[in-house]
Amino acid sequence: MFLVRQQHRLRLSLLAVPAALALAAGVAGAAPSANVATCDKAIIGSGSADWRRESVVAGPAGVRRNPLGQMTPSPQGLTTKMPILVEGRAPETVSVSVPLRLRNRVFLYYGRVIGRDGKPTTLFTEARGYSEVEFELCSGRPRTIWPGGVRIKGRAPVHLLVQAEGQKPIRLPLGRPRLLPTQ
Repeated sequence: MFLVRQQHRLRLSLLAVPAALALAAGVAGAAPSANVATCDKAIIGSGSADWRRESVVAGPAGVRRNPLGQMTPSPQGLTTKMPILVEGRAPETVSVSVPLRLRNRVFLYYGRVIGRDGKPTTLFTEARGYSEVEFELCSGRPRTIWPGGVRIKGRAPVHLLVQAEGQKPIRLPLGRPRLLPTQ
């Protein structure tokens, strides 16, 4: 009886291996939800010392005022460039994330963005986007600025969460998406 149970377990184990491999392959092919924006992807320079006066701010991070005021329509939603400035120095990191309830409609494009074809791209419409980006601050700079932007589905107000190492997340209100005014 013991030998029969062992053979049955072995057969079940052998059946489970292909299923696990298939599941792992499916997950590996999916777009990652998080990305890293390294210092080598940052803009040259460190921005103005009084950047907070001209920005929407959450802790050490900020974006220009009215960041969603000039969005462009695309088949996948509304897009806009939205450089982000983070104050601090390496080796610190700061994460910017989309709140869980908004992850089906707000997508971030910072750092090395991978397109749907698996190759790096600079076009928002060719990539799925990310729900979280970890910004690796540059050494020797008081502030680091990264190019990038967002894609949003719908016109409801949007906010992001900014979290410095060891701190609680802080809300970064972006406002309501609006189309770029036509000429």
